[in-house]
Amino acid sequence: MSLIDPYPIITPPGLRPVGQGPFWTPGDTVTWTFRRFDFDRDLAEVARPMRVIADGPEGAVLWLAGGTPTGETRIVGWEEANPHDVPLTARFRPLAEAPTRIKVEGTWRGRGVLKIVPPQVPFSVWVLLKDADGADDADGTDGAEAGDMRVEWYVNLEATHRRSDDALFTSDHILDITFPVPSLPLHAEDGRLDATGAVFKDVDELAAAANYGAWPVEWSQRIRDNGSHLLDHLGDYSWAFDSAWEEVARDLADEAGDAHDLAREVSDADAPTGSGVTSKAKLGAASVLEKSFDQEHAERPNGCYDRHHR
Repeated sequence: MSLIDPYPIITPPGLRPVGQGPFWTPGDTVTWTFRRFDFDRDLAEVARPMRVIADGPEGAVLWLAGGTPTGETRIVGWEEANPHDVPLTARFRPLAEAPTRIKVEGTWRGRGVLKIVPPQVPFSVWVLLKDADGADDADGTDGAEAGDMRVEWYVNLEATHRRSDDALFTSDHILDITFPVPSLPLHAEDGRLDATGAVFKDVDELAAAANYGAWPVEWSQRIRDNGSHLLDHLGDYSWAFDSAWEEVARDLADEAGDAHDLAREVSDADAPTGSGVTSKAKLGAASVLEKSFDQEHAERPNGCYDRHHR
């Protein structure tokens, strides 16, 4: 069995695969674009500007810093809610009854994410940077120190990527793969890639898409098969899973954090004396209260199975 896209997506003409030149230049900004299988209904898409770290025949590496403004989508009638929090029966309706989606402004939360995109495969590897547990404790005594980060390796199952001179197009396949067990990490001490601790995320949503008629049962099964095949062949994609990407991601997050702190100092200095106003940096991360459309791949306790879908 090989990795196969369950469905095609609508994209602009003249695109080329990842891994095929002309390549982007490190430092360029390109737009990561998610389009749903039914994009032609509402023309609503997710669009996130990302910095090119590397691009070549092996694949592309892109960085999204925490606090970056993004374009997101929401479901009409649930505009203030993350789509993950909308009831499954409302989200996954047959096309004739499917809810309308609209475009909204958002912000990427967390410290940032490094996305590694191998050519001609329906997935990308994400190195997510988040504040370490306890970093926000008020007294700072029991938690991690402010500025500490934790790293999460994450596989986003999605359509095989196509790219233009300034954008990348794919479609989210709902199902994701995480490695949440500290004693069973992705990178074994002997250097092997170890899938033992892998956990499928959002399996309930993938099942709902088929069970409630949003798309064919065969599409959900194909996506499950792709995830299982990937875990059985991690070594075939060793470039994308190289542990060295974690250090690259940490350096980028530190760099973004330093810029954010400097921008905040300048902005705060401009606030009226004694006003009690603390301005956030122009491209800094907004809090959940400041902006209701903030994005981060959060840990979700429900809808997770091990690699054998148990």
